[in-house]
Amino acid sequence: MTRGRGRPSVVDAGAVTEAAFLLWSERGYAETGWKELAETTGVSARTLMRHFGTRDRIAWAGVEAANERLEQAIAELREEPDAAVAVRRAIVASVSHDEHVRRSAAAWFRLIAAEPALLATAAAANRVWTARLATHLAERLPGAGPAVCAALAAAYEAATISALRSWAERGGSGDPADAVDTALAWIRLAPDAP
Repeated sequence: MTRGRGRPSVVDAGAVTEAAFLLWSERGYAETGWKELAETTGVSARTLMRHFGTRDRIAWAGVEAANERLEQAIAELREEPDAAVAVRRAIVASVSHDEHVRRSAAAWFRLIAAEPALLATAAAANRVWTARLATHLAERLPGAGPAVCAALAAAYEAATISALRSWAERGGSGDPADAVDTALAWIRLAPDAP
């Protein structure tokens, strides 16, 4: 996250996002401004704006950590011989088990599904995650080519978001990573025979 000069921020991003998701679930994203977010989180509006920049960046604050978890899992799964298994495990590992995330994940996915303004920013928010996955697929599937790997990464992103949204709509019980794992187990990485 790019920030200006000055004192470093000491904002607990997990606590802010958790509170914001709950607030947005109650009042709606479009109807809630910086003032209401400040009142709910106990962090001044100015500090929130300086730390996050835009409200949608609060909604997508966890993506940076997901990118890091994906990168680490890809490195750890390099020796897995089955590309589909390695990709699925890496994606599942990118879904957080962090307590803040688990408590607010269902509210987050219901919110994103209901708010066109947030849904419209999903691809941009996930761009690094999807690009890293496409690079990994290209390493695993050298004959597929960049366009195919980019398409596969986009399909995995869509399947992951769909699984998480479905998990949230069912009440968000259990681990969201398990919902993703179940959905991605259906995807195979093999072209049709000629």
